[in-house]
Amino acid sequence: MRVCATRIAATRIATTRLVTTRTVTVVVAAALAGCTGVGGSPSETATTGAASVAWRWTAPPPSYVGMPAADHAGVAVTFGHSHVVLLDPMGQVRWTADRKRLRDVAPRLTPDAVLVATEEGVVAFDRTTGAQQWVADLGERANTPVVAGGRVVISTWEGSLIGLDLASGSLVWRTGLGGPALGPPSGSDDAVFASWEADFGAAAGVVSVVASTGRERWTAPVTPGGVSGPGVVADPAGGPPTVVVVAGDSAAHGLVGDTGSERWRRELEGSGSPEDLPLDAGAGAALVAHRLGGLALLDARDGALRWEVSSDGAAVRGGPAGPGPGGLFALPLDDGRLLLAGPDRPTTVSDPPGRVSGVAAGPGGTLLVGVREADGNDLTASTGW
Repeated sequence: MRVCATRIAATRIATTRLVTTRTVTVVVAAALAGCTGVGGSPSETATTGAASVAWRWTAPPPSYVGMPAADHAGVAVTFGHSHVVLLDPMGQVRWTADRKRLRDVAPRLTPDAVLVATEEGVVAFDRTTGAQQWVADLGERANTPVVAGGRVVISTWEGSLIGLDLASGSLVWRTGLGGPALGPPSGSDDAVFASWEADFGAAAGVVSVVASTGRERWTAPVTPGGVSGPGVVADPAGGPPTVVVVAGDSAAHGLVGDTGSERWRRELEGSGSPEDLPLDAGAGAALVAHRLGGLALLDARDGALRWEVSSDGAAVRGGPAGPGPGGLFALPLDDGRLLLAGPDRPTTVSDPPGRVSGVAAGPGGTLLVGVREADGNDLTASTGW
């Protein structure tokens, strides 16, 4: 039997601005309190505004829940820096695996494997059984891997970009960046994009390489002082994608995916954060987050502002997710709260127990929210966003 309660969080102010209407909404956000019960089993429906809890998986205490990853067939997340769990679309546990020194960043799901970043590199688990397939011990702290060109590609805190064989995990190539990469790379076909920032803000840049070989395609400098990971936005007309990065000049930059030349620049309220990768929001739009806890929806062709929202928080760890079926985007704030907002949608800032560790768009149009530093750390899937 699962017991759920709804609590009203303290009033938080969030402003939204549609370019055409310039409306401002002030809301009082509600958040779901923790539930007790068997992890992974469907709960009685509890609601917060339009959202309903579909299921909740609770980590064995005192484990922290990391940033979730999902596709149409399941959800993966690390907990306690020592385990990874694969859940089915209904939140039922398929398997758990034990591995020391896992990082709490999002895993990468492929049809055959779950790829997890570690303090030394990457480990691959069989997607069906959870058996360990291979380990790449590289001596460097890895970010969330990306798969492109038949390679597993990681960026590292020590300033490397590394390509591994997808089947065996063997090292295929390694190249140095101009400084540490604290956020993950992105991929498109046989191209990989990564951002970096040198110590003490001496320099920063974005680089693109051929995923299969590691050969440099281009490199572009950006202003240091807070640089996001690169997001790749497809061109609806079939042209080169736009690589979007938020830099230390408190601006989003759109780079031509084939050449790295700047296509546009759009000023924002704040600079970027390495883990806050811009999202491809569909129809040629890019959603970007900045360090002052705001979101902006930009036209990836020219950087035109379609919509933006501000909050009284900060965005440092864990990027945005969305859009959900109702047109909302979700962004974890560094103080543990969760921002939900979208064009022509109400804006809420919820304050769940503990701190939100990460969000992702889940199977069946759900929103996945991981929680750490609570009495019960869990991963919740909600509908209605």
